[in-house]
Amino acid sequence: MSKFRGSIGINRGTVETDSPGVFEREIEEVEVTGEIRNIGARWQNAEQRDTISARHVLSIVTPEDSIINFTEVVYIVWQSTKFSVTSIEYKRPRIELALGGLYNG
Repeated sequence: MSKFRGSIGINRGTVETDSPGVFEREIEEVEVTGEIRNIGARWQNAEQRDTISARHVLSIVTPEDSIINFTEVVYIVWQSTKFSVTSIEYKRPRIELALGGLYNG
């Protein structure tokens, strides 16, 4: 397993922008450390456009006060790229986050 040091994006709710009636997600980035298990990559064809899905699992240990609700993790910044989180498994004291395709939020 390779070591990981980076950030994860946590959804903290929605906030109204300067335009009335327009809302957007408020994302907080939290620095974490952990390990990455390499499962491989998978190419998928979505709407005539080839995309890649990372299929790696990030296992992190986080302080209880830094993530109140771990189900709100939406992306992981890995190798300067934001990847979406496709599944979350809580194995105390670790949280295992499965990476998917690129995050478009």
